Amino acid sequence: MPASCGSLWSESVSTAKQTSIPRSWIPPSFSWSFSPELFALEVEHTAPEVVWFVVIGSCDIEMLPAVKKVSDFFAASTWRESLVDQLKAAVWDPKLLKPPGVRLRNGDIVRAHCHGLFCLPGSQSVLVLVGRNPPSQPNGWFPESLKTQAAALHSAHLTDIAAFEDSVRRKTEEWKRFSELAPVAMAIAEKFECWWPGPQEPVLCGEALLPHAPKAVLFRAVSTLAVDAAPRLAAVAIESSGWQPSREGSYSGILSIRVGRKTLSLVTWEPYQGLVAYPEVRWAVQRRLPRALRNPRAVQSHRPEFHSGLRSMDETNSVLGVTTDASELLEALDGLHLGERDYRNRVEAVRKDAKGQGFDAIAWFQPYHGWTEETWGIYFDARKLDDLALSLLDDFKSAHVHGSHSLAALLAFGLTYAHELFHARVEAALSWAEINAQQPRHLRYSARVYQALPETPDWLEEALANWSAWNWFNALGVQSLFARMGSNPEGLDRVVKAALDLAPPGYKEWRLGQQPGTWRIFANQLSTGKPEVTTAGICLPLESALTGPLPYDFQPSDIPLRFVGPGVIADRLQSHPATFNVPTKREIEKALKHYEHSLDASGGKGGHQKWTGPDQRAFTLPTSDPVTRLVFKTFLAHVGIDKDTYVRQVRPNL
Repeated sequence: MPASCGSLWSESVSTAKQTSIPRSWIPPSFSWSFSPELFALEVEHTAPEVVWFVVIGSCDIEMLPAVKKVSDFFAASTWRESLVDQLKAAVWDPKLLKPPGVRLRNGDIVRAHCHGLFCLPGSQSVLVLVGRNPPSQPNGWFPESLKTQAAALHSAHLTDIAAFEDSVRRKTEEWKRFSELAPVAMAIAEKFECWWPGPQEPVLCGEALLPHAPKAVLFRAVSTLAVDAAPRLAAVAIESSGWQPSREGSYSGILSIRVGRKTLSLVTWEPYQGLVAYPEVRWAVQRRLPRALRNPRAVQSHRPEFHSGLRSMDETNSVLGVTTDASELLEALDGLHLGERDYRNRVEAVRKDAKGQGFDAIAWFQPYHGWTEETWGIYFDARKLDDLALSLLDDFKSAHVHGSHSLAALLAFGLTYAHELFHARVEAALSWAEINAQQPRHLRYSARVYQALPETPDWLEEALANWSAWNWFNALGVQSLFARMGSNPEGLDRVVKAALDLAPPGYKEWRLGQQPGTWRIFANQLSTGKPEVTTAGICLPLESALTGPLPYDFQPSDIPLRFVGPGVIADRLQSHPATFNVPTKREIEKALKHYEHSLDASGGKGGHQKWTGPDQRAFTLPTSDPVTRLVFKTFLAHVGIDKDTYVRQVRPNL
């Protein structure tokens, strides 16, 4: 195996430092695993065997006496040695491929399994992850696009090889006939080597895999006892790589892995290439402009009550983003039955609440400007969400709408979520204005405009939030879904309009959203922090900050969503693979215990916990709650299951 792997790694890092990128404002979050059974080989990025190793997933290596004698030669050779040659050397090392405690003889077969493929800085080599045992999960370190691309390259190469062999066969037959018809000319051609040139044999090249391979960097190895040192070293390596950081600041890796004769650490991520992502905008405000935030920020969630103060909400289930795809939502809610116990009282109570508080009776948004990282986001009262669905179901009857409990649940969640997501978009627009002006904007707007106009017809943010709910309902994908369900479209329109109208002043002025002037006035309120129009009576043309293409990338999944208390709809959304996102940290801990992992007090300090399984493989769990999507994905790969298996089989038993 290549002794120069470590030096190549050093050269790659030092070269990348010349073109290092600005650090992200997002504090990185790392998820580490310990995989002592794995090792890595550096191979030239054009090597053809990389493709078939990824596609086939394994390679059989025969034990040969000559290989043992020259294993030192392979170990001292460069990374340009072929993958097969390096695997032949690895079978003699008990720390790599050689089965422990087994005496191998000449002619024995040792199988090497492919566990992953990474692109290294500079794109001159790829790092192939190898183990003596097959992966516990087929796609553990493989993005789906990488396997798809590798399969396509392999299939195309087989087609090219078949065409090449057919062409050679035809050329051979032609020369044979030519030699029979003109033996003298054939003899002359042979003498002067004037053979008719045949086609070139096609070559399989692994270079096309590079855009699909996860990016990775290597850095000085960190022991399991010093796991807290890994984030600092990894952050330096990431910055020096020349690649863009992760969109959400999420990274995963292996703390200790053999690469050649060195033991190194590996960190991998998906560089983000799009517009500035909203998570970084949000963190830039917090770190660069702390005076734009409430001091101190609230650490406990509260339901807004218009005339009766605030009520603490302690019992929450965290979810990091939920799909906005109506078809996936309906799939998750299919066959749902809300339960009609105390039906009439619940319907009347939720209508009374909606009349006094609008959709904020069902859900509310807590901006990060006023709440901590653990408590900001969208909150749903799970019980009230069920009650709203029952109210819509009751409205279906009077509007002659053929609607199921599932349809009522979809409308209740979709309308409310769209309303609250608009509040999050308003905070995003103000955050962008803050980092551009380097001046606080959100707290000023909140105090002088939003809190100064409650329950009045001029409460534009609530009016436009309801308009956003109406827009969600009228979206092409949602409407086509209703059409396929055979619902009465006119009756359904009346039901939704009645739900939007059943609200206090401000909320029920939602039809103002169809007037462009409303958006201009509201954009000026955000910019100036004043509810009234300028003294000149003309608003500045700022509405595109809300209605036009955004200069940053805002995704619904950027906003944490939490359900408060139990509810039929909430339980269904959190128990279906299409809509379930990530579990709480406490749930992951239960899942680790389910897989017979124990908390290891000897490792994992500060911001991480080390959990060791019965096979001595370890998993580090960050103490932040909820866990990130990457941490959850790494956990699934660690225990060898997919999200569907976790949701349907593991989660019910925790």
